[in-house]
Amino acid sequence: MGKLLILVVGLALGLLLARYLRGQKARRDLTAPPRGAPRPMVRVGDERIDDEEIREMVRQDRKIEAIKLVRERTGFTLAEAKDAVEAIERQLP
Repeated sequence: MGKLLILVVGLALGLLLARYLRGQKARRDLTAPPRGAPRPMVRVGDERIDDEEIREMVRQDRKIEAIKLVRERTGFTLAEAKDAVEAIERQLP
């Protein structure tokens, strides 16, 4: 009887754990565009950066100038501006 009880409790815990983990994967940002859709803006913290001039600098491999421009326009720290420019670079085709 004791082994059966341990088996049932273990099975119940396993099912609860599986349901919990499945629920974690199902939670996602519904405001984000679908995967594969082009993203017009890069979101860094609470700021959105959408500037064709910055994108063009990144395309021309002028990342330092792009970082300076992002810092100028947003007041970001150097690290934040670098992250923003790298995020823009990852989105370019």
